Amino acid sequence: MKLRHDMLTHGVNIVCAQYKEKKGGLAVAWATQIDTDYILICVGSQSYTRELILNSKAFGLSVLAKEQTGVAKIFGSSTSHKTDKFKEISFHTAKTGSPLLDSCVAAFDCEVEIVHDHNDTKLIIGKIVSAEFLGKDYAPLVYREEDY
Repeated sequence: MKLRHDMLTHGVNIVCAQYKEKKGGLAVAWATQIDTDYILICVGSQSYTRELILNSKAFGLSVLAKEQTGVAKIFGSSTSHKTDKFKEISFHTAKTGSPLLDSCVAAFDCEVEIVHDHNDTKLIIGKIVSAEFLGKDYAPLVYREEDY
C-alpha cells in the first residue's frame, strides 16, 4: 500500500505573521502542540509567510472549525506576497504583533524559540505567550488533499 497524505488526519489551522508593515498567512495542516507551552509548525520554502515568521520571530496560529473551509481556501490557495488575504477577514493583532483571526475556535500567539531545517521545510517551535478560546464545542476542520 502506498502512503497517502490523507492517511493521518490533521486539523487545518491558519498561521499568520507580520514584519514591519507586511503581513501574511497560510493554511497549514502540519501543526501540533508539543508541550503545554509550545507549538510546532512546519512551513515550506515556497511560503512568503515563512520569511515573515523568521524575521519577526513570532507567529499566530488560529484553529478552524469544520464550517470554515472558505477561510482555509483563502489562506491556502495563493501567496500572501501577491494577495491581501486579510481584506475580507476580521482579525486582530496579538502581543507579538502577529495577526489572529477573530472568527476561529482558538488562537495562539507564539514567539519563535527554535528553528530546524528539514529539506525545504522549516520546523518552527514557538512558545505560546497568550491563548484565546472562542468556541467551546466544535468539530475541527480536517485536512483532505482533494479539498485544496
